[in-house]
Amino acid sequence: VETSSHGDFEVCAVVSRPPKRVKKAVSKTAVHELAEKLGVSQVLTPPSAKDKDFLDQLEALKPDVCVTAAYGEYLPKRFLQTPRLGTVNLH
Repeated sequence: VETSSHGDFEVCAVVSRPPKRVKKAVSKTAVHELAEKLGVSQVLTPPSAKDKDFLDQLEALKPDVCVTAAYGEYLPKRFLQTPRLGTVNLH
């Protein structure tokens, strides 16, 4: 996400795990915090990668590529097939 502001491409959205409640505060993931800091217009936090509403939102974005890293959940076929040029999964 951080290097996205320096390249010849646009980050149309970031997907992150949903914020968690820690005591009385809401804790966002580091990726979520960084996306907001960099001004990414959409930070999606679905309850599951299989969530129909989330997958509908992702398809509506019409991404060329999705890059995933340490999401912590199995990514369904519908997610992986959404981007026009495919999905890159980093481990």
